[in-house]
Amino acid sequence: MKPISTLLIPILSFLFSLTPAKEQKSSDAATEQELTRIAQELMDAVAVGDKAVWQKYVADDLIYTDENWKVLTKKEIIDSMAPLPKGYSGSIRVTNVQSRINGDAAVLSWRALEEENVLGHKLTPTYLVTDTYFRRNGHWQLVATQITVMPSERKVVAVKPEVYQSLAGQYELAPGVVYTITVEAGKLMAQRTGREKQEWVPADVNTYFTKGTIRGEKYFVRDESGQVTEMLDRRENNDLVWKKIK
Repeated sequence: MKPISTLLIPILSFLFSLTPAKEQKSSDAATEQELTRIAQELMDAVAVGDKAVWQKYVADDLIYTDENWKVLTKKEIIDSMAPLPKGYSGSIRVTNVQSRINGDAAVLSWRALEEENVLGHKLTPTYLVTDTYFRRNGHWQLVATQITVMPSERKVVAVKPEVYQSLAGQYELAPGVVYTITVEAGKLMAQRTGREKQEWVPADVNTYFTKGTIRGEKYFVRDESGQVTEMLDRRENNDLVWKKIK
């Protein structure tokens, strides 16, 4: 019979091997919590124009890309900060946080849920934010931010049945690549060669989109007589032109 100590060695070795992983996971969770708190403090400071919070947590060598694609420095951001004007109020909530932490570097991805009241009108935009933090001299500092607007789905408008009929037909991008547009049970349906059929809904009489998407707007061009001549597949204001052939 083997000594008890001989039997315990593999067990203890296995348990000890688990300890660092558990400790690391706990440490990363604590770091994520701390960075989430910092992110929320920075957002809370925006509406009231609290520059001190940004001075505290933001690195002097910050690279900040805002939702309008401007790359700003720490000084430019802080110099522009001020309390919201009279008649304006708002808040930004940090949600849906995910993190990747490696030693003294961390990436925090989160959604900013904004509620803004502009002279009695309520706005509720959402932003996707990716922050990079470095731990310097024992303190976490924000060194880079990338902000992207998450567009709200467009509203569907009502159009007359004859509008749909004027759009029906075939539109060609290249030989063998065709969109066939039909009206079925009062709905505008579109099917591209080799793909499934989709319903398109109107944003206005000439502009259509697929529910649940924010890209790929379709715009129908008409001639002077009102006849449709082509369809523009619009992606970030770049157009694929589909000529009407039938």
